[in-house]
Amino acid sequence: MGLTQPRKDAEFIAWARNIHDQCMARQTEWKLDTTLVGKLNAAYFNANAAYQANINPETSNLRTVSDKRVRFAALREFMSTWVNLLVANTLISENDLQAMGLPSRQHHFHEPLPVPADAPETTAVVGQHHDIIIYVAIPQHGHPSEFLTKKGYHGFVTRYRKEDDTEWHEEHSTRLHLTLLFDSEDEGKHLTLTTAWINPRLQHGPWSDEIRVLIN
Repeated sequence: MGLTQPRKDAEFIAWARNIHDQCMARQTEWKLDTTLVGKLNAAYFNANAAYQANINPETSNLRTVSDKRVRFAALREFMSTWVNLLVANTLISENDLQAMGLPSRQHHFHEPLPVPADAPETTAVVGQHHDIIIYVAIPQHGHPSEFLTKKGYHGFVTRYRKEDDTEWHEEHSTRLHLTLLFDSEDEGKHLTLTTAWINPRLQHGPWSDEIRVLIN
């Protein structure tokens, strides 16, 4: 059974703050991935800043409402992956999970999902504002499935790099699509990307064939 995140803004940001603060304080003890900790830190602070600006009568307006909605959606999506990673981490005790408002692993993972065995069917669509939208699907008799749960996948990871990059970058998504945003100076550069399914422990399966697109 998955965790239902608090729905009300105040309760959600307090819940996320508690997890964030404990992960920051104990990241070495729990051997947390430093890249993902950095993403947690950025996602939480962006969402909290947007929340504070929106609840302040002196700064609240239509822009802060929109910004808060976008930042909260990004934090919620990241937390859906991060929570599963924390529960699967046996260095984190049951008491620690309870203190963070997370489910017990004794009831959460009866049988851990295996490493995915197949690669996603991947499509990249070039947007009009320096964005690339990546769509993945599970081929089933020639028809893509709409639900990750049919295969037991938690989401997918995209690995990408621009033509002048020396290292690959990675982004995770628990949906069947992901949007990569680039700056105006990236216009005209080629982007190479590949995708793989991940399980709740963020273990990925085989990579799809590489796709090369032009950033517009």
